[in-house]
Amino acid sequence: MQCPFCGEGALVHQTKDMPYTYEGKSTVIPAVTGDFCGACGECVFTDKESKRIGDAMLAFNRLVNSGA
Repeated sequence: MQCPFCGEGALVHQTKDMPYTYEGKSTVIPAVTGDFCGACGECVFTDKESKRIGDAMLAFNRLVNSGA
């Protein structure tokens, strides 16, 4: 399947850790599964995986904002 973002690369279904940075602090969201574009780096996720990633990001943001 062709990348819907850049139209250049093919999407490859993979599971990999995804780095995330907020307010200068970094973490890794483990075992993110989706269709990744080798050309532009964009990803396409299922709704369920998108929710899991979003929840992990929000939890990390709260942790950073709490000063912990």
